[in-house]
Amino acid sequence: MLLPRRLFPFLLLPALWSCSTSDSNPIVDFGEGQGITYRNGQNLPVGPRDYTDWTTDATWNKPERDLFPDVNADLNGPQRTELFGETTVFPNPSESGRTTWLVWPRNRTSPNQLTLRAVLVNRQYQPLLRIGPLPLATNGLATALDYPKAGLSPRELYRLYYVATDASGLVYKGHGDVRYDPQ
Repeated sequence: MLLPRRLFPFLLLPALWSCSTSDSNPIVDFGEGQGITYRNGQNLPVGPRDYTDWTTDATWNKPERDLFPDVNADLNGPQRTELFGETTVFPNPSESGRTTWLVWPRNRTSPNQLTLRAVLVNRQYQPLLRIGPLPLATNGLATALDYPKAGLSPRELYRLYYVATDASGLVYKGHGDVRYDPQ
């Protein structure tokens, strides 16, 4: 009789593993800490930094790739990061609910015409705002975001996914986490 009691936890493990929500109910992983990179209204750092934000992402899962059905490129393919400079949202968090998404190309004299797309999502990968396709000029791009208009709830984390492409395919992709903190 003792043997079945000892085996019960081992028999239960496969059942628990099969309950994973990653496929049937995906949730955005905002990582450790506060989950955002703090920047003020002048785009200067003012607090903790999330080193996974506003940089290139190597591999995206299916819900992430599915956010960009109109991109005709392998979103997990090789990137050409030498063509892409910096991207950020500021202020972050935003008290007013209005921010700027700023994107700079690395080579400001490049003949490559980059096209940007972005999707702002909630924790369940539900798109709340789509941006683009927009051309990235050699002097960069600044796009105003209005969180209340997009339906963001205060004090929740959201993620902005972005993709840059050109005529030959994927150039750069990544994400950044944002928060709306009205006072």
